[in-house]
Amino acid sequence: MSDIYGIKEEKEEKKQNANNTKMKKFTLLLLMLLLLLIPTGFWYGIISDRESYRDEAVRSISSAWGSQQVFSTPKITFEKPKYKTTETVELLLNNYNADIKISTETRHKGIYKVPVYTADVKLKGDFTNNAGDLTGKTLTLGFNVSDSVGFTEEPVFKINNGKQEISHDTQYSFKLDKNTNTIPFEISFKIRGLNELYVKVNGQSNNVHISGNWSNPSFTGNFLPTKREITKESFDATWNVPKIATTNINNSHEKYNNTFEDASLLTSANVGVSLLMPVDNYRMANRALKYAFLFIALTFVCYFIFEITSANKKRIHPLQYLLLGGAMLIFYLLLLSISEFLPFGFAYFTASLMTIGLICAYTYFVITKRQNKQFSAIITGLLTILYAFLYTLLQLQDLALLLGSIGLFVIIALIMYTTRNVDWYNEN
Repeated sequence: MSDIYGIKEEKEEKKQNANNTKMKKFTLLLLMLLLLLIPTGFWYGIISDRESYRDEAVRSISSAWGSQQVFSTPKITFEKPKYKTTETVELLLNNYNADIKISTETRHKGIYKVPVYTADVKLKGDFTNNAGDLTGKTLTLGFNVSDSVGFTEEPVFKINNGKQEISHDTQYSFKLDKNTNTIPFEISFKIRGLNELYVKVNGQSNNVHISGNWSNPSFTGNFLPTKREITKESFDATWNVPKIATTNINNSHEKYNNTFEDASLLTSANVGVSLLMPVDNYRMANRALKYAFLFIALTFVCYFIFEITSANKKRIHPLQYLLLGGAMLIFYLLLLSISEFLPFGFAYFTASLMTIGLICAYTYFVITKRQNKQFSAIITGLLTILYAFLYTLLQLQDLALLLGSIGLFVIIALIMYTTRNVDWYNEN
């Protein structure tokens, strides 16, 4: 009987030792995963640095070309005598129309591309005389832009259907030969800018038309276009904004003492367009890096399952796991660096192909010693699916959480199914 109990105890001890061996290996893999998280912090820093270099290139171009432009609504004012002083009287802007044609181009600063534009601007409309007899009074028609560096020619003013006059300023003074109930005006100029263009709307009736040769615009501001058309080569958008739609917006920002060089200039009612680059490679690389831990963990799980289910008791050394994890981390550096020169989709395909090829070759020639083509093919197929799935998540930002959750559920289900016959307490 003692022999029987001894054999049972020996078997139990072997099972326990086998279980301990597997748990030790699994724990070691977890520690290596945590270790591999350290480089991802450096990767985030590299992406941030490259973004800073890009932003510096943008600032360098904008300082000489012109930054984003915001056009204020024109005003006609005059000085009215008051007891021991004067007060500024502003006429009521009635109809206001802005017609802007944008010609875009891409400027290069080192390896960075920056979309810039030249805008041909025509502002016209009429003011209602709500100040009485203005005959012989000196009136001033003026407007403002957020960055005057962008002017490429002097503004041209046309008042009360008179002749065109060139001004060396954004203000133009004139006198009326006779009083009138309305004062029509026209202002035209050319100005350069960077990325964005906005038009303030503060007339009784506002009509803004912006068109340009850019295929990927984003319509911004307080109102969406009434009509818009976007093709592969150009866009055309029209806004019709009545005074009642702007009242609450403008009133809510009366407390601001805005200057046109200040960021607060957009706190009054405005419409505009933003010229977007098709893909921001730094933003996409940053999003992709967030999945690094998951990708490495899933790959390690596959190799671990291979270890515990292989018929020839193949063992993978921890250093080999680290090399595999390092290869997967290098993918993100490849993606970042290649995407600075090539479109993001092509950069992603190239970086993933290099990574999958390296891991597949290492698995076949080193880990399995050319003895298990099936497992090498499985790893290649798995990584191809993972990287294709990640690219899909990056493209479908709004559905990323839903698809990611479903994907994880499927992965866990596959792992459960694959290990359904594993006896964790049995060395065999």
